[in-house]
Amino acid sequence: DFCLSRGLGDVYKRQGVDRTIFSSARRDPEWRRSLGLADDDVAIVFLGRLVMEKGLDVFAETIVRLRAAGAPHKVLVIGDGPARGWFEANLPGGIFAGFKTGEALGQALASGDVFFNPSVTETFGNVTLEAMASGLPVVAAGATGSASLVAEGVTGRLVAPSGAKDSDAAAFAAALAPYCGDPALRAAHGAAGETRACEYSWEAINQVVADTYVRLIEARRAPASSLAA
Repeated sequence: DFCLSRGLGDVYKRQGVDRTIFSSARRDPEWRRSLGLADDDVAIVFLGRLVMEKGLDVFAETIVRLRAAGAPHKVLVIGDGPARGWFEANLPGGIFAGFKTGEALGQALASGDVFFNPSVTETFGNVTLEAMASGLPVVAAGATGSASLVAEGVTGRLVAPSGAKDSDAAAFAAALAPYCGDPALRAAHGAAGETRACEYSWEAINQVVADTYVRLIEARRAPASSLAA
């Protein structure tokens, strides 16, 4: 039925996150230590395919500025791709954990401290949602993907992209710096993000689908009931 399928269309377009994989409970201090991350190190995470379109140049320039400002942090890169060599060369000291899937991905992501996503090409921002579900505050470009997920000043920070690498990197560095030195801020925004991500659990989305079916079926029956009366 056209009306029924149209009514469900927006529901099925909604993305979800697997909370059995992405959760702050997946944080693993031993795994961090195995990579050279001390318990009090602040790990800024990049997650995704290593291609230049993901904003690797802006990410690298942002880290240069953070280091120059003396903001204490380390960089944890999760993923692989053709630009890995470029990224490694431009992120000296960065920790490259490689490509991860499933529970290993959930473990790696939750073991970070801040998620940084400078990409302006995401249509929804699955990686942003996964980071939020893992209890990480998010600093991201205020573009289509992340802007619909991140609550400014509540679950992280959104930076309006200007299209100029230097100015964008400066703005991102300014947004990231407070998280590097304030564990209470990281904890508060990370917890708020995880709560927000619960709205996108598959259980919640499936419930929306079921509720939509009931609502549409009742709406279809209503005219017939009115005529019978």
